[in-house]
Amino acid sequence: MLIIRPYPLLIDGESSDETLTPSPDMNNFGDWWKGVMAHSPAAYSRIDRALKRMMPDLLDIKNPVIAKDSRSMEVHFEQDGKSVTIPFRLLSDGEKCMVIWALVMAANEAYGPLFCFWDEPDNYLAISEIGDFATDLRKAFKSGGQFLATSHNAETIKSFSAENIHLLYRRNHSEPTQIRALSELNYGKDLIGALVRGEVEP
Repeated sequence: MLIIRPYPLLIDGESSDETLTPSPDMNNFGDWWKGVMAHSPAAYSRIDRALKRMMPDLLDIKNPVIAKDSRSMEVHFEQDGKSVTIPFRLLSDGEKCMVIWALVMAANEAYGPLFCFWDEPDNYLAISEIGDFATDLRKAFKSGGQFLATSHNAETIKSFSAENIHLLYRRNHSEPTQIRALSELNYGKDLIGALVRGEVEP
């Protein structure tokens, strides 16, 4: 089971251990990367394919030894004969989340089926990236495992069918949260417009 709500500022890509269970804020991302690569080296090719669609100039990701039992990830980019190496900790918040995204899909394939709950996977991403990001996660879990996400983002919501969307709602903090399947609610043809106008309530 993966419960994820990444906090990119804490993600530095350094490791001194191996794990197949990342912490929710991903502060042990380097240990998780190391664990998945040790468990299933073939997972790297799955990660590489996914990331190169989002970052075409990506060359590879390495995890060299920097001290006894310690490693630090670095990312290599190449375009038009020019190359640059960036320590993982210096990637943008969105780029770190893209690597997490690719590793989630590879982990489900390598040692799943997994249940993955990701709290707002669209955080830190550019609008143009969100649709493919959410759609690929959904498809990666279609053949095994289960993916559950929370989101307030229109692009993410549009990536799922009404049968797979539930609305969580509460009028104030003293009332319990209500949950209803979107397919049970009357919102007309424009779901996003109805959500923006506050017209969809359980």
